[in-house]
Order: sequence, then C-alpha cells, then structure tokens
Amino acid sequence: MKKVLAWFASMHLALLLLGLILLACIVGGVVPQNAQPVQYTALYGDGMTQVLLFLQLDRVFTATWFVALMALLLVNLCLCSVLRFPQIFRQYRQGFSLKKRLAAPQSTFSYPCTQQSGRQLLQKMGFAKLENVTDDEGRNYLYGVRRRAGLWGSWLSHLGMLVIVVGFALGQMLHFETYVYGVPGQRLAIEGTELEVSIEDFNIHLRDDHTVEQYEAHLMVHHRDGRQVTGVAQANAPLQAFGKSILQNATGWACTLTTWQDDKVLDERILFAGESLEVQDIDPDARDLALVFRAFYPDYVRGKQGPATKSPYLNNPAALFSLYYQGKLVDTNVAGMGYDIKAADIRFVLSNPQPYTLLQVVADPTLPVVAVGGALMLLGLFLAFYWRPEEGWMQCAENNEYMVYGYTKKGSALFADKAAAILKEVQQG
Repeated sequence: MKKVLAWFASMHLALLLLGLILLACIVGGVVPQNAQPVQYTALYGDGMTQVLLFLQLDRVFTATWFVALMALLLVNLCLCSVLRFPQIFRQYRQGFSLKKRLAAPQSTFSYPCTQQSGRQLLQKMGFAKLENVTDDEGRNYLYGVRRRAGLWGSWLSHLGMLVIVVGFALGQMLHFETYVYGVPGQRLAIEGTELEVSIEDFNIHLRDDHTVEQYEAHLMVHHRDGRQVTGVAQANAPLQAFGKSILQNATGWACTLTTWQDDKVLDERILFAGESLEVQDIDPDARDLALVFRAFYPDYVRGKQGPATKSPYLNNPAALFSLYYQGKLVDTNVAGMGYDIKAADIRFVLSNPQPYTLLQVVADPTLPVVAVGGALMLLGLFLAFYWRPEEGWMQCAENNEYMVYGYTKKGSALFADKAAAILKEVQQG
C-alpha cells in the first residue's frame, strides 16, 4: 500500500501528467473545438474525422480522458501535500542544530578568522541570533540558522497548484455567462438572475483614422429587491454589480421598424441587424410575410463587391434586407431610412438607426480560490528559489585560533562568494 501511495504521490507521475495535459492543451488549441462533424470532414477527411470524434478531440477539455488526467493530477498533488507535510514540519522544527550539522561534515565555505571577524561575518550574513553551543567534547561554538521557512517552498508550490486545479474544476461547474443586447432607453432582463440592466447611454469613441478607441456603455443594474448599481462598462473594464461582471463585448446597428397594412400601423419595434420579423406574429390574419434585417451601412456606397460603407458616420444610412413569402425568398435589396419596402398591402419602414451594445454578463465565484492558489504557488516559488535555509557557525580551537563555516544546500556558490566578500570587507575594516 505504501508503494502504491508513493507512486501516486511521486514527481515522476506529476511530470508525466503535466506533459500529457500540456499535449492535450496543444491539440485543443490546434483542432477546432465543438464544431459540427461536417466541418471536421471538410478539414481532415472522413477517416481522420472518425479518429478525432472517437478520441473526443473535438471537445478536448470536457473529454472523459482529459477529466481523468486532471483527476489523477489532483490525487497526485493532494497525496504529495498530505504525505510530505509531517516530514517538512518535523524538519522545520527539529532539522537544524549544530549537532546535526557537525554530523554531516560538509560545509559550503570555511575560513580562518579572529573571534571578532568571525562573529561580524556571521552577523553581516544575516545570522542575527547566534547561540553559544558546547559539543560533547567540550568545544565551544557560535551557531546560527536563517531562512528555515524556505523548506516550505516546494510544498507550498504543490499546494498552490492543487488549489488552482480545484478552483478550475469548480469554476467549470459554477461559472455563469450570458449575453444581453439593446439600445439606450431599454431595460433588459438578465436571464438566469434576479437582475435587470437599463442602458442609459452608449458611446463609441473613434480616433482620427476612424478606428475605435473605446466603447462605453452607461448602465444601471436593478436587483429584484430594489437595490441599484450604476456605472460604465467597457471592453476591458467591466462594471461590477451584485456579484456579476458586465463587460462591453461587441456592438452593431439597430433600426426602428414600423410595419403598416394600408394606412394602419400594425407594429413598431427596434430591430437589430441579423434579426427578422414575421408579420403573422403580429396579426395572424395578415399575409405570411417575413422581413430579415441583414446588415446596416451607415455611409452606404455601392462597391464592386456589393454594398459597403465609406465611414462609420451616419452620412448615407441604408439597410440590406430580404423578404420572404411563405418561406420563399422573393426579394433582397438595399433600402434607405424612411423608404417603403412594399409587399402587396404590407409595407415596412426602417428609420432612426443607432448603434446597440452587446453586453457579456459573467460570474465566477471560484476566482478568489484560484487567486489564493496562485498566491500560494508564487510564495512557494519565492521560498524555494530565493529563501534557501542557511547555517553558519564558528569554532574556537585549542590554540585560540578560530574557523568560521557556512552551509546551504542550494545556491552554494553564491553563498560562498558572499561570505568571501564580507570577510574581506571585515578584515580590511
């Protein structure tokens, strides 16, 4: 049983799992994820598509084998942390003493010195607390140890990775994401929450070359209990409200669509580019007509490749539309704002063009867990590489000659060079 536990907690297994997970992430980045089988067939052919689907490479990060790899890594990190804790704690509390150091005769450096220069060397190297120790043979020593907390570096790194993996796994289950879109003046329900968002204003800031500098959505978020939060949502600066982050995700164009039957207004609504209106949804007795608002051109021009816009400004606004009768396409054309789009006794009029904002609403309650894991991992790496345990001691010989010693397991060359430079400075001073 001990051998099995030791294998599951071994560094070899951890490195193997990390290598396989890294390889899976590379495959998941190269192969398009969650696409339709016909798309894979077009890219890779029938045979390779069957292999991809069988190995679940079309959904790597939710595949059974990927979940199993992550679970094994979780077990490895957990066992590694649990099994190593008593050993490291014991070493931290009892692993440093002059007796143990003298039993292991190796040292990183050793220099002859006077009593004063040896003491100054140890103090300047950071051994603030020096103990007078007498060994079993009655010899006197000064002994100090510093940075013993560095022993926890590797353990904290593993613990941090464990917390990150747990946070990532929980995040996949608890993560919330949805989208809402609209124009200023609209109040929209955020699906799956007790919140509604009012779009008070939406601005697009352009540079001199007409490229976008920033999108700004001025919002008011309403909770069902009456609380409200106001603020601005930008692409890289979300509005925080009631545990949700609201980001400015994208934009497009919308128009007011008025539907007439003869001289009677059947309906008036805001229609967004890409949406459609079926007349029978308004009046079951009306004709089986549908209008699709395909695209909008704020500064319309007829180019060689079809409709285009010269600028992002509303200089010559026009909309590309399609008309369907009983499910069949009967017309596709471009109409200016305020112009009639006629079909028998039904006519459509598009007007009042304005940009709309697409808002992304996300919540990940496990982000603090992942942040704690990252902090633990960084602390562990700092302790492991920059806070190495060091020991220093000075011995008084029978002829009143002194020797000063130092030892560190890692970074011994730097430790010895530092001691030599300080000793030279002390002796010259």
